[in-house]
Amino acid sequence: GTKPALPVSDAVISSIANAAVVVAAQRLSFNRNDGIALKLLQLGVHFSPNNEKALYIKGLLDAKQPIAPGVLGGRVDEGAFAKYMLALAEKQKPSFFRLLAYNVVALLQPNNRTVIVELHKACQAGISPDIDSALRQLHLPYPVHLLKPPLPPALPEASAKRIAEGAVKLAEREFRLSRQSSKGLQLLQFAKAIHPTNANALLLEALLTSGQPISGIFTEVTEQAFFGYLNQALETGKDDSNLLLLLHSVILQYNPTAFKSVVAMQNAKKANLPTDFRAILNRFNSTRQAAAVAARASGSRGSQRPSGEVVASPSSLDQRLRNSQLAHVLIDRKWTLFNRVTEEQWFFDFRIVGSFAAAQGRCVGKRGTRTHAWQQWMIRDGTLIIDRNAKYVYDQATRQWRQSDGKNTTTIR
Repeated sequence: GTKPALPVSDAVISSIANAAVVVAAQRLSFNRNDGIALKLLQLGVHFSPNNEKALYIKGLLDAKQPIAPGVLGGRVDEGAFAKYMLALAEKQKPSFFRLLAYNVVALLQPNNRTVIVELHKACQAGISPDIDSALRQLHLPYPVHLLKPPLPPALPEASAKRIAEGAVKLAEREFRLSRQSSKGLQLLQFAKAIHPTNANALLLEALLTSGQPISGIFTEVTEQAFFGYLNQALETGKDDSNLLLLLHSVILQYNPTAFKSVVAMQNAKKANLPTDFRAILNRFNSTRQAAAVAARASGSRGSQRPSGEVVASPSSLDQRLRNSQLAHVLIDRKWTLFNRVTEEQWFFDFRIVGSFAAAQGRCVGKRGTRTHAWQQWMIRDGTLIIDRNAKYVYDQATRQWRQSDGKNTTTIR
């Protein structure tokens, strides 16, 4: 069949290609190995293969000739180019072109809040958010069936937002002390449960899973105000027992002797309900997900439900964080695969593909002139899976990857 057309005109594509090449030339005149410049040049060539400016810069690079400042004449302001691409992306429906536009902004403004969140959303949906993947799939239909509408706020919009902002602020404080903070993780999960579209919550989650420094979280809700909002919500949410129990569990994290919250937990135990935070949160989220699915099914009754409308719940945030952290461990050093049966050693190099949140990539193992058969790896639920077959878990004490089935035939160390 015919390839889908890009959502913008040829003139816009040509303009983007030209701007990308000029910005690349400006950067390369100062540093021939500038990675951002090379990506922009790649974009320019992809959009306009016969662009003479792009061909000229590529020719100079191939010939190892210097690239003089202003060699292409004129100048493109990087900030203005990023602003244009961001505005262009925000006008588009979900597509690989839109994802590509966000990636261009990310190259020029890596701390842009909007871009960090949007690329994180794509990754959460199971779509590779990196610029190379977007370029390869530019003319393919976008997998919109993977994009699920977010749940509505669990409380009135203003109240849900205030509570989520306060939880994010406390979570940020916890994560600055330790990025593995369990209390910070619980507060972030709580914020997303109460206000699923909260920009600060999504930003903090994206920064954590990608391993980036925590910055750009702006909220004016104080700790005192946060707990005041929680107590107000206890009065307005009396019809939802799961919500009330979740609110009480958060209050008890900072005030373990709070009278109403302690009593609520005791009543929950009498009703044989789990009272640990994770179980309460899972119950709350599951109930809301089920209600949303039922509402969509009711709204489309009599017609066939679109393929993929109901999908399994994605990995929890703590699982994604764990996978991201293990991915950092994996690629930060060289590894040796030791086979105790054959007494062979293979020297492995693991590379990331896409973001750290995706926790997957390529691997190459060598022994002399021989190359190992393994090529791909991923980390799922804390387990390293190589070529969808070999499975290993990381032993923190020995800093080795051991077989997940308990056998001791091979070790990655």
